[in-house]
Amino acid sequence: MNDSPPPKGRARGRLRKARELGYLNAACDPRLAGLHSQWCWRLKIPVIWMERRSPHSRFGRVHLDLFTTPRALTPAGRAALKAITERLAIRGTAAVSSHDACWDRVPLRQLEELASAVFRAVNRPGNYQWDLPQPAVIQGPAKLLPFPERATA
Repeated sequence: MNDSPPPKGRARGRLRKARELGYLNAACDPRLAGLHSQWCWRLKIPVIWMERRSPHSRFGRVHLDLFTTPRALTPAGRAALKAITERLAIRGTAAVSSHDACWDRVPLRQLEELASAVFRAVNRPGNYQWDLPQPAVIQGPAKLLPFPERATA
């Protein structure tokens, strides 16, 4: 269990807003990202959060994590995320894989727009697939094990 006290003040407001929008503005507070990740884990939704590179930086990062869901990005989903980067003309670096993504050196004025676009793209059908093992298909009739009949009194 988490032994830290619940957030207060601005941190509580940031978490409330994150639950409404689907992404978190962590504002250089890694504890907030952890609390938001736990909430997303319980709901089985992707974790998206943004943060400044440093307290006074003009650039930030946007993170996407699908490890809280039973999903993985399809090639179309990865292409959609790369297209968002090009459409917003973000000159920073973007690293996209099947289970996570990170955009670095994003200007602060574009953080909210990028996080919102990523949230919409990740939840769009066709951009993700279920990343669960498929059950084996049994060929032919199933064999039942013989169990003795239970005697009733």
